[in-house]
Amino acid sequence: MISEIRKLFVYGTFLQGEPRNYYLNNCKLIQALEIPGRLYSTGRGYPAALFDGNSKETIAGEIYNLSGDSNKKLKELDEVECTRFDLYRRKDLKHKGHHFYLYEAGDRLKGYLNKENTINPGSWRRKGSVALKDPVEFAINFEKEQEERYMEFPPEDSSGMIFLRGGAPILVTAPHATRHLRMNKQKQQEEYTGAISVILHSLTGAHALYTHWASKIDPNFYDDAPFKKKLAKVVTKFRIKLVLDLHGTRGQKAEDIYPGIGNNREFLIGNNSYLHKLNDSAKSNGLVLGGLNVFPASIQMTVTKFVATKLGIPTMQVEINERLRDPEGNPSQFEKLVRFLTDYVYSIKTCI
Repeated sequence: MISEIRKLFVYGTFLQGEPRNYYLNNCKLIQALEIPGRLYSTGRGYPAALFDGNSKETIAGEIYNLSGDSNKKLKELDEVECTRFDLYRRKDLKHKGHHFYLYEAGDRLKGYLNKENTINPGSWRRKGSVALKDPVEFAINFEKEQEERYMEFPPEDSSGMIFLRGGAPILVTAPHATRHLRMNKQKQQEEYTGAISVILHSLTGAHALYTHWASKIDPNFYDDAPFKKKLAKVVTKFRIKLVLDLHGTRGQKAEDIYPGIGNNREFLIGNNSYLHKLNDSAKSNGLVLGGLNVFPASIQMTVTKFVATKLGIPTMQVEINERLRDPEGNPSQFEKLVRFLTDYVYSIKTCI
């Protein structure tokens, strides 16, 4: 039977950056999605799932458009998921305007579908991701897919951004993870900032919001950008207490990290300890902070300025030297960066 369904929901090792995402090469990532159901650990490096529309729990994943011959791709995925031997079974679902296929646990995985093996919350990113063990490998794999969309604007059924729900009242944003239009000119992406936001989500439980297609409106320059509208909804819904807006320097700078908190630290809204903790985390990881006046985040309508002045939430623009954002060429520096940011987020979590 020829399939008319051309979308696929994935929730484990097929997610962007994970080991089997390469099977979805040339497929188009549409959005992140949470579907009612329960996620389980198999202890074998991949999860199992049962989907139930009446469940109060959800399973976090990604929706892809199947490009080209979708039936050929589905047959290939059926082989990978061992549907012939009932390891998984393919089924179709409708949820929030999407009609898609997904792979649910088959009879051979029934032994894992118990309370002891439940992954709570239902997010493989936070419980089994490669990012938890090897952030360098994860970042390299993640960015290989990300760079395919650096310059492309999103299809009609995609907002061009991904939101990952976390458990801590901290939001990490990466509005320049892809290219963006500013004054009708396309500006360069800031490599690996999207990957870093996802890694921090996995390691710390922070929420993450990043672009995965090019933006027609620069979120860090215009206030009417869709990215900022989504950000405002996230801040309100999840009662965010701090926003860290990740960016990358162009060209080698003298220092490692440049915090942007306004001309007079006004974007911290009196929470000067957030800057002190940043400096402490940098020192303990052998990194050096640059001056506050290099990237103050106050010259234009930055995300940082928007969050602090319009939403009333403490925020900081974190400019990362490009020498630290090179996991392939300089993995030890990238690992140091991840340790620093992870330590910093944890230091903030303990006091908010």
